[in-house]
Amino acid sequence: MNFQGHLECVYRMLKQEPLVFLLGGVLLQFLIPLTLGILSGPFLGAYMLMFVFFLRDGKRPVFNDLFSGLQRFGELFPFFFLSLLIMAGFLFFIVPGIFFMTWWLYALVLMADKRMTLGDAMRRSKMKVDEKGFFMHMVFLFMIAVVPAMLINIAAAVVPFFSILHLLVMPLQCGCLASRYLEQFEGIDPGDLLTSSLPSQEKISER
Repeated sequence: MNFQGHLECVYRMLKQEPLVFLLGGVLLQFLIPLTLGILSGPFLGAYMLMFVFFLRDGKRPVFNDLFSGLQRFGELFPFFFLSLLIMAGFLFFIVPGIFFMTWWLYALVLMADKRMTLGDAMRRSKMKVDEKGFFMHMVFLFMIAVVPAMLINIAAAVVPFFSILHLLVMPLQCGCLASRYLEQFEGIDPGDLLTSSLPSQEKISER
């Protein structure tokens, strides 16, 4: 697992498009709870696609892309039920939640990018995780979810202001997941994304 490559991809993306990716991620962290999670699928699906399109196609994101998932509400809304199932798994002794989150790691991005139904996306995601290694995917989740939170909590214990960095974890997670998705499903190595697929600053300025 080229985790460093995924992080470098995220760094490049956030460096080139900080306004949309960073502020967009912060905005969604306020909007999704306001909708009680009902719009988590449309919002997060659109946000994930922004990263995927930028990495794979060199498509520059615009702020309105954050709301493009609302036009596909019927397709992406079922992710809400998957979120409830994962939450229920964590409530029952935590372990089932870890298994569910790992198996269905790619479900939402498959629904958004490949227009799969929830059931098909769950099956395809689980197949890929089992094929490529459940443990490595669990480690990947640990690296993008648990480690950043721990580091921020440690920093915030020294300087309370650093707790605001929790708002930046979502862009990190979604960017890494988009890079990992393209690696696993389309065979695109993160190193190749860094040298070819990511648009250069010069190309972006020309658009």
